[in-house]
Amino acid sequence: MPKWATPDRQAHLVKLWLDYGNQCLYGHKACLNPNHYLYTEPKGVTKPVPVKLPCRDTEGNPILDKDGNQLYLTVYGTKTETVYKPKVARLYDLKSEQAIKAWIADDRTQSQAEWQAERKALHSLAERRYPLRGQFSTISKDIFFGNQPQFYIEGIGISGLTFQPFAKVRLASSYMRLHIYLADSLKGLGKNARRKALRYGRLSDTAYRQISLAVKHYLDH
Repeated sequence: MPKWATPDRQAHLVKLWLDYGNQCLYGHKACLNPNHYLYTEPKGVTKPVPVKLPCRDTEGNPILDKDGNQLYLTVYGTKTETVYKPKVARLYDLKSEQAIKAWIADDRTQSQAEWQAERKALHSLAERRYPLRGQFSTISKDIFFGNQPQFYIEGIGISGLTFQPFAKVRLASSYMRLHIYLADSLKGLGKNARRKALRYGRLSDTAYRQISLAVKHYLDH
């Protein structure tokens, strides 16, 4: 189902059919005149427009041909014209199409407004953003911040500059990311274990403890 097809809007389409179903554009039921189903719809069409510009050299002097006549260069601009396209429809088809177009425009406007609100939240201070459709209560907020960890590990990789393993870490309730070198914390692991650590983020207790100390040092300073 398309996004605009909410239950209320589908019910409105049913009402339109009950009001205008099987009618021509003039409101006649079971009309036998084919001309009563014809109408024109305006549509904007972009067309090329030739424009002649005089040729000039780098110093702004006119460029002439061998007979001393000004040379011109033809370039093309554009202009929009309205054309009327003939269409065939019943009265219900016309009413329902107009309603659907209005709903799609409303949904697009709503989506843009929500995107702008989210973009504004993401580009403001690096603090936790509460849901747009409501906020935590005081108690639930304290429980949430009290139970969450200090950081979240987003990935493990090898630096292209130092060829050393590092962890990409996001601080809790923040958009701040830290790149923490793991140094020798993976040296005690076998080849297969190091590969799994880099591919699946399975860190040893030593590596996890090293990340915790680096995050604590960053927060304290």
